[in-house]
Amino acid sequence: MRLINDLDTILKGFVRSYSQIFFSSNQYFAILLLIITFIDPSIGIAGLVSALVAVLTSYLIKLDRETIAMGMYGFNALLVGFGLGFYYDVSITLLLLAAIAGFFTLLVNITFQGILGKYYLPYLSLPFVLSIWLVLSATWQLTSTDINQSSVYLLNRIFEVGGFKFIAIHDWWLKHVSSNFVNGYFISLGSIFFQFNVLAGVLVAIALLVYSRIAFSLSVIGYSVAYFAYLVFGLDLTNLGYSYIGFNFILSAIAIGGYFYIPSKSSYFWTIAVTPIIALVATGLVVIFKTLGIPILSLPFNIVVLMFIYSMRFRLSVSGLREVVVQEGKPELNLYSYQSFAKRFPNYGWIRIRLPFYGVWTVNQGHHGNYTHKGEWAHAWDFIVLDSDGKQFKGDGHLQTDYYCYGKNVIAPADGEVVEVEDGIDDNPIGEINISKNWGNTVIIKHTVELYSKVSHLRKGSITVKVGDKLKFGTKIGEVGNSGRSAYPHLHFQIQSNEYIGSKTLKYPLSSYIVNNSELKTFDYPAVNQHVSNIEPNSLLKALMNLKPGQVINWEVEQQNIIEKINWEVGITYLNKLFIKCTKTNSKAYFELDDVYFYFTHFEGNKKSLLYKFYLAAYRIPLTYFEGIEASDSIPVNKTFSGLILYLHDFIAPFVQILHTDYNVKVIRIGSDFDIKGFKFITTIKGNYFNKTHWEEKFEMKMNASRHVEFIHQQNKTKAKCEI
Repeated sequence: MRLINDLDTILKGFVRSYSQIFFSSNQYFAILLLIITFIDPSIGIAGLVSALVAVLTSYLIKLDRETIAMGMYGFNALLVGFGLGFYYDVSITLLLLAAIAGFFTLLVNITFQGILGKYYLPYLSLPFVLSIWLVLSATWQLTSTDINQSSVYLLNRIFEVGGFKFIAIHDWWLKHVSSNFVNGYFISLGSIFFQFNVLAGVLVAIALLVYSRIAFSLSVIGYSVAYFAYLVFGLDLTNLGYSYIGFNFILSAIAIGGYFYIPSKSSYFWTIAVTPIIALVATGLVVIFKTLGIPILSLPFNIVVLMFIYSMRFRLSVSGLREVVVQEGKPELNLYSYQSFAKRFPNYGWIRIRLPFYGVWTVNQGHHGNYTHKGEWAHAWDFIVLDSDGKQFKGDGHLQTDYYCYGKNVIAPADGEVVEVEDGIDDNPIGEINISKNWGNTVIIKHTVELYSKVSHLRKGSITVKVGDKLKFGTKIGEVGNSGRSAYPHLHFQIQSNEYIGSKTLKYPLSSYIVNNSELKTFDYPAVNQHVSNIEPNSLLKALMNLKPGQVINWEVEQQNIIEKINWEVGITYLNKLFIKCTKTNSKAYFELDDVYFYFTHFEGNKKSLLYKFYLAAYRIPLTYFEGIEASDSIPVNKTFSGLILYLHDFIAPFVQILHTDYNVKVIRIGSDFDIKGFKFITTIKGNYFNKTHWEEKFEMKMNASRHVEFIHQQNKTKAKCEI
């Protein structure tokens, strides 16, 4: 088994070296590119040897297996091999040179990875540029190598690839396509693989189009802008196609427009803006390196893209152009994952601050209130407790103790450290206020840099914490009183950016709460007259969805009267990401669990698998329960749509999204409040385009207290059951 895994890592690393030239780890795309490189066998063989040696060496010296399998240690060596195969014909000497060059390039690769990695920058193809310069400078001294003259016998090469049909296509092209722009674009694409002919470029363009519509459109845009820049500057247009310059603009456009940054209007704008700079840099470098007799290769692309990425790290705001955080390896995947993530978790990374109490309270005054929440102190809340008749006190309300909230516990709304405590201020008689000690008895908690919470008007002597105490959410910090500018008992709560009493408020949402015992809110702002309470996870729901690493789930699946056994395993990555893996299909569904939801974050693998159906059905499951509770979400369109409609949508996706997939789940309790037997989940998935439903799928899932699960996919009559 280990030998098979080792061979799988090496094979994937070798094959993906080809697609990594276009920042891709797609194996099918890589195979197409590998085949294209053999239009010139000398180039194909030399590249193959260099890449294989680099990948094997990276495995033997125990480099990271995942990085090896991605092709990251092979693609620079592959390019060096291409260069050798371009200059020299196939021979034992060439194969030996390619092998040595592959090993050397790997060492350069690792060095650049270490140096630039300190600044979180990619090494791109810098190892290729430096290695090919040194290798070619050395080989030019050799006398045992023959010059590759394949370009002289281009028709022979074309015939070997496609016979008389390709020859006929080649002749037709020469007669009917005379545009320097068109021919230059295809030759630039081919030159990435040291194939300076239109045939190679056309095949690469087709492969690129099949692989990624966004990458293809960016390649056209990058080359087009460069072509226009050369016209405006009066530069030599032949350099775009018939030297090593043209592909710099194509690779730069894909890098900035769709790989390192989320494809968007902004990324396309900066692609266009940066391209003329590359043109100037390329032109200047040609003049400098011409005296040395060294080609500039992809140096302009490397210089400008690295400078651009590094410069963007100094921005004070990341709106517009957004750097890819989790690299999916394909522009469309980067885009769709980001769009889904932005919709699902608009406040991702925010500190989870919750309500400073337990039980149901009422917002008596919210943001921009009618009484005191004005100006710089507008973003605050006042909370009271009401009875079933809507009154906040019993009797005539003349005494502090008549008020239902008086003396109620106040808790830390999030983890933090106490930085300010004011106590000893007497509670006011009902109807009177203390304007000299406006905030009354107060506690301020620091949650992170420039984020503090403050509770005020606490009861004298009730504060149970002191400055320096480390608190967890839910820790009691005092009791509601009537101190300070408070005519009747209530709790004042606000978020602020520093630790001082009297600081202006900060508009900051509460992470989760329930409104009117009928609606679950996340990262929102309680409004006046809303009855709000903290979310308390249902112990059974949380226990049922609390899947742990090492857990094995055995399913019995019935479809069309055929019963099949399917096993799942729960695992965890080195980055502490939890996932479920189907042992039959090797599909994986990544998930997370907090106090509010169980939710899936990513799926990869077979969309016909049971795991995929479960991924859809349990995409977001609330872990609390009240009658009528529902949860809605948005699923990435590339996870639910396919075929021509998604293919065409990819072209416009960076600018407008006409496809979207809506998720809704209803949770129904089985049993009573006092005898909960389990829960039933009814899930509806709707695929929409132009805001009209194109397809709909329904799932039903039951989980009982004994951890027995029944799962039904209504559309294809799939039934499954297991114990979790």
